Formats: sequence, structure tokens, C-alpha cells
Amino acid sequence: MKKFIEISLSLFLLFALIHHFSCSGDGPIETTEEIEFVSYQIPGCSSSSSLEKALLDDYCFTYSFKDTLKIDFCVVGNCCPDSNRFVTNYTINSDTLFVTVTDTAAHLCRCICSYVIHLELFGLPEDQYLFYCNYDSLIEYSEYVIKP
Repeated sequence: MKKFIEISLSLFLLFALIHHFSCSGDGPIETTEEIEFVSYQIPGCSSSSSLEKALLDDYCFTYSFKDTLKIDFCVVGNCCPDSNRFVTNYTINSDTLFVTVTDTAAHLCRCICSYVIHLELFGLPEDQYLFYCNYDSLIEYSEYVIKP
């Protein structure tokens, strides 16, 4: 019985040491800052007389990048309703920022508008990113954003 207790205690200590060294923070420590994401549609619609004109006028992309990365870009959608219709999600992988915009509104009328989406990201660790925007299953934007 004494031998069984010694073996059990030895195995327990061995397991505890293995667990400590495999799960402890003694290895490289990664510091991840909390990234905050804000996104909204700027109210209003830039209507145009034809779909072709709307698509040509749609390419708008501006950004500023100091402490906060701020991006404004356009997406084309149905005019009805003209507010609170877009859901925006993001992922960051290394130096690539991938944004997905989804139109949640039903197509209730026969006109097309260009809408401006505004994004703000706080706490980004890198000084430059490749920004991709996926809208309506297409890559709408592929732009570099660089901190001055």
C-alpha cells in the first residue's frame, strides 16, 4: 500500500509539473491590445438617374489614420428604406483588414442609391493595413491605409 501511495504521489507531481510548464506563461507573451470597432451608415442617399451612373459614381474611398483609423466608402443599394440597412463586420489578420457589408433591407422600390459607410477602428497595433471590403459577394475595395 505504501508503494502504491508513493507511485500515485509521484505521478501526480509529474502531471502537475508537466501541466505547469505547458500551460504557464513562461514562454513568449503576446500583448494584444483591445481593438474597438464602430460602424454606421451616414444618413441619406445619393440617387442617380440610372444604374450605370450610380455604379460609376460609387467609387468613393477616403481615410485618415492617426490614433484612430477612420474610413468612409460607398456601397450601392436599393433606395427603400434609406437608413439603418447595412450590417458591417470585420476581421484582422496580421496587416490585412477585411470588412464585410451586408444589406439587410428588402428591395421595396425601383431606384438605386449610393450610401456612405463610416468605420472607425481604435487600438490598431500596425502602422499600415491592406483594406478589403466585401459587399454583395464581391470585393468592392482593395486599398492600402497607411499611418503618416
